Amino acid sequence: MCYVDGIYLKRYWGGEYENVAILIAMAVNEDGYREVIGAAEGTKEDRASWLEFLRSLKERGLEGTQLFIGDKNLGLLEVVNEVYPDAKYQRCTVHFYRNVFSVTPRSKMKEVAAMLKAIPRIIKTQPKKEQLPNG
Repeated sequence: MCYVDGIYLKRYWGGEYENVAILIAMAVNEDGYREVIGAAEGTKEDRASWLEFLRSLKERGLEGTQLFIGDKNLGLLEVVNEVYPDAKYQRCTVHFYRNVFSVTPRSKMKEVAAMLKAIPRIIKTQPKKEQLPNG
């Protein structure tokens, strides 16, 4: 499992400030601790930057990754399966919740939060595909 994201920082270069994207990859080690396994500067979170970053991870030995977790960045979504064809991509729940709350009226915040909290419980109680008739 590999968590990927980009963060934007201001950089002072050549007498000017500019925004730069720092692409980050984190994984969970055998002891259950998170480790930063890669970080690189990209001009932005576009397809080319993510492609170069994921290729660099692969060249450095990141293999067998079955799941990438990140935000809904289109550049990243386009290239994960190009570099890691057997891997799946999952939307990060934290990013998903932030997106939902950013468009939720303040008066509905508690109600929406309760619905979001209920989702995992509902999924847990659903029968698995193999338990369904004709499944």
